[in-house]
Amino acid sequence: MNTNKPNLEFEIGSPIMHSISASTGIYNKDCFLDICVYKFSLAFSEPLRANLSIKAKSGELKFDDIVSASLGTYGSDIIGDANVTLGGVDPGSKHSEALHYFYQQIDKLHAEGWKRYIFQNEARLTGSQLKNFKEHNTILNQPVVTGPWVDPGLRLKVAEWLELPMFSSWYFYKDGVYLLFRVQREDSEKAPHENGSYLFTLTFESEAEFYKSFVKNEYRDDWIKLLPAELKRMAQERAQTEARLKKMGIAIDEDYQDPPIKALE
Repeated sequence: MNTNKPNLEFEIGSPIMHSISASTGIYNKDCFLDICVYKFSLAFSEPLRANLSIKAKSGELKFDDIVSASLGTYGSDIIGDANVTLGGVDPGSKHSEALHYFYQQIDKLHAEGWKRYIFQNEARLTGSQLKNFKEHNTILNQPVVTGPWVDPGLRLKVAEWLELPMFSSWYFYKDGVYLLFRVQREDSEKAPHENGSYLFTLTFESEAEFYKSFVKNEYRDDWIKLLPAELKRMAQERAQTEARLKKMGIAIDEDYQDPPIKALE
């Protein structure tokens, strides 16, 4: 059995070769046309985990229980996105242990300056307003991705944690990089309210890769030109939703500001 703990490193927006040369783990390269993915992986069944350092313009995010990581480049040698799988908790662990692990990661993100991201067309609601909504992922009968139930500042109890969907996502941003922190839960058949198995994953995207998804796929190359009109439409949608919520007595987080988009400056 290999007992040498691999060390990985990457920075979104930097050359892929910098990450490969700075890492002791082996990446397998897989390309289709001008799109390449560099993959590193370990087996969940083995106790070995990797260290990971994610560089940023300000600060460094570190993990010591990485199972896999993949880095994507698109028509260049620059890393546009990255997918990371954390070791998490053992299969069949208590839900309380998974919840504790989750908040350890949230606290780590907060400590490194990662801020909550709310989609520009969705109402700015904190977790304190959760009591006003009966259904998860729905506000005013419309689907919502970054609602109050996934406010990373909210501290859920185990019973509330189990009310979340089997797939739940939290969004963050920092230094022009966007992060999707996803948790997949599978409750135990014998003791569903006590134990479960979990998958914790992190997806990092550059500003360009993130906002390209805001326009139709065939127009991705023109995203900078098309994005302002889409953001204006989204802002109008948010304003209408927030106006309706205010009339219902629901507080809006006026302090929340959308992240700056460097490409549009």
